[in-house]
Formats: sequence, structure tokens, C-alpha cells
Amino acid sequence: MKKLIILSLLVVLFSNFGFSQSRAERKQAKKERLKEEYNSKKELIDSGKYMFEARWANPLGNEVANIGQNIPGGAAIFQGGRVDVSSNENFVNINDKKADLFLPYFGRVFFPKRINNQGGIKYQGDITNYRVNINDNKKVIMIKFGAKTENDYLKFAYRIISGGSATLTVNSTNRQTISYNGNIKPLDNDSKAN
Repeated sequence: MKKLIILSLLVVLFSNFGFSQSRAERKQAKKERLKEEYNSKKELIDSGKYMFEARWANPLGNEVANIGQNIPGGAAIFQGGRVDVSSNENFVNINDKKADLFLPYFGRVFFPKRINNQGGIKYQGDITNYRVNINDNKKVIMIKFGAKTENDYLKFAYRIISGGSATLTVNSTNRQTISYNGNIKPLDNDSKAN
């Protein structure tokens, strides 16, 4: 009986050791995958030709989300102060310091007469003050640039993390700040900024 107990303890001990090795291997594989994704995003940003597609819009004030909850079917779209924009047209195409973008906007407009009636933030043209900051220790890429329309100045700030997801914050002189969560990817041949 003692031999059976000792034998079963040894089997349990060695089987746990085997699982811990596979856990360490999985951890290492994930670390290497994140590093590869981070390096590919760095190369993409360095090329100056990339696009951002939003999945969620995060209005600064929750009034929009609260109103949206009361609309029939709105609970599926307006979740916790976020708005699902994956089924809406949205893009930010960057091509050699030129931008072509359209982002749906949810929030407060300060000067409505100055804003076009396009249902969102729309711009096509040159961008200014384009800066990229790369932090290899934290594996974070920060991109900032501006865009001037006839009646508005827009400031864009990206924060791209090692997994490839990105947060884009848009500040405007005529609108309340809004942020978007999505992904950075290579610029499609069909969707080049002028």
C-alpha cells in the first residue's frame, strides 16, 4: 500500500512538472509573438503607409451612450459608454504625410455652424506636425499629427501597443474629444490617401 501511495505521488509530481514546462513554453511563445507583432507595426509605421480601422468609439461624455440605451436595439450598439462602429464606415488612411479619413462622431458640438453635415469627422489633405515616438522598453508606439480644415483644427494621437491594437484620440476646436479603439494595418491599394 505504501508503494502505491508513493508511486501515485511521484506520478502526480512529475505530471505537474510537465504541465509547468508547457506553461513556460506557452508564455515564451506568446512573448515572441507579441515581439514579432510589435516589430511588424514599427516597420509599418516607418513606411508611412498605414490605415486605422475603428471597432469602438468612446465619446467623452456618457450622455450619448445613455440616450442610445433608450433607443430600441440600442443596448447592443451602446455598451458601457462605448459605441460599436465596426459596421459603420470608418477609416484613417495615412500615405506619406497625407490623410484621407472619416470617423463617425458621437458627442457634443460646440459650434454647429462651423461643422459640415457629414455625420462625422471627415478630412482629406496634408497633415502637419507629424511625430512618431517609439518606446521599445514598453513596446508602445505613439503617433501625433494635426489637420486643418476651413473652420476646424483637428489633433490626432495614436497609442499602439505590442499586440497591434490601437487607441486614437481626436481633439477638435469645435467638438468634444472622442477616442476610438481599433487596429492599425497596411494601407489597401484601393484606399490610398491623396
